[in-house]
Amino acid sequence: MTMPDVPGGGSPIDAAGTESTAAIQPVPDAGGGPRNQLRQVKEQVVHQARSSLRQARDRAASSLTESRFQAAEQIGGMATAFRRTSEHLRAEDQRRAADFTESVAEQAERASRYLRDRDFGAIRQDLEGLARREPALVLGVGFALGLLGARFFKSSGRHAAGGYDAGA
Repeated sequence: MTMPDVPGGGSPIDAAGTESTAAIQPVPDAGGGPRNQLRQVKEQVVHQARSSLRQARDRAASSLTESRFQAAEQIGGMATAFRRTSEHLRAEDQRRAADFTESVAEQAERASRYLRDRDFGAIRQDLEGLARREPALVLGVGFALGLLGARFFKSSGRHAAGGYDAGA
């Protein structure tokens, strides 16, 4: 078998003596080859995923900030209610109970200000510091919140399904 004649580095010459372009295709250059196209698609997918993640993170942060302000408002409302209760107890000459409810009102007001003034990064750092100083307290509070959450889900499951013993 002999190699086809290639005049001047061009295309091979077929049996009729004409140049054949079907035998050899040009090698794609690095700018438009399949690898480059794959790389571009990959970059687009990565860019889109990062963009979606950034949008989700921004929406979550916005939602958490809104929830933080709502919690601060609710705690502030509780502080106001405790202060009214304290005034009522003082009017009925129950000084010890009034002092206790006033103390609770001050703590609630402090918690409300804390939630309003601090961002989630600072709150997280404060919680981490508390967990390092008082791990038993944090575990106890976590356990109590877990029990309350389980109770909440259990009771909401009954109402949504019409109760466990709907037929009884």
